[in-house]
Parts: sequence; C-alpha cells; structure tokens
Amino acid sequence: MRNNKGFSLVELIIVIAIMAILVGVMAPQLIKYIEKTNVSSDTQLCDTVKSAVTTAVMDPSVLNDTSSKSVIASGTGTWKAVKDLTGTSEFELAVQETLGMNSSSIGSINDKIKSAKAATSSIEFNIMGSNSVHVRIPYTDVNGKKDTSNASDATKIIYVD
Repeated sequence: MRNNKGFSLVELIIVIAIMAILVGVMAPQLIKYIEKTNVSSDTQLCDTVKSAVTTAVMDPSVLNDTSSKSVIASGTGTWKAVKDLTGTSEFELAVQETLGMNSSSIGSINDKIKSAKAATSSIEFNIMGSNSVHVRIPYTDVNGKKDTSNASDATKIIYVD
C-alpha cells in the first residue's frame, strides 16, 4: 500500500477555480470602493482649498493690499487654477500659507488629485462675491471617472460650493 502525502491535481485545480471565482466577484466591488475613496479625498482637498481662499479673502491685510485687490477682482466670476498662484500678492501668499505650501510647491497641488489623472485636471477656484468661493476639479465626475467632454458642466465635476 502506497502512502500518498499531499494533494491530487484535481483537488488543486478545484481550489484554484474557487479562488478565481471569489476574486472575480470581489474585484469590481473593491474597485468601486477605491474610486469612492479617491473622490472623497479630492472633495476634501477642494474643501481645504475653499477654506484657504475664503480665509485669504476675509483677511484684513489682504483686503488692504492693492495688488491683492486686483487679483481678487480679476478672479471674481472666472475660474483660476490654484497652481497659478505665484505668491506675488498678499492674497496669493495667504492662500499658500493656509495650504502649507510656498510658491515653489504650489504647482504640485495637482499631484494630490487622486480621482482624475488627466493632464488637464487641476484644482480651480472662483470667487463669487465678498465671501462666497466655489472650487472644482474639471474633467472628472463624482464617480472618479475622467470626463473630457465638457469641463464647464458643473454636474460632471467634483465641485465644492
């Protein structure tokens, strides 16, 4: 009588097939959770930018600075990229300071975007009056998918009001 130790080929194939079925069922769910986490992270980043811009707009030293007034006025009603804040006015310096960045590192803020890695994606803000700020990441939607069809469509972008 032979003393076989180990598993037969059929048993190994059955175990591999069961594992493949489990991975096939669980992978789509895992991908959904990862996308949802990325969108949540980007929404939080947009909220941080919104707080930084709102704080800078309300700062008395920014309001008294002539160059800041022109930057704020030029940004009113138009979308400005956060990466373009060069630190040449009190407003730009206040935003950078609140975000914990400087003029050399502010350009890398788009590297923190997780849900859309399209080359055109950037964090943008719009000052809509004395203390109303909107922030968005265009070319993405709330599911973390890239959408390069229409960047001005607010329903298809991560948008913090």
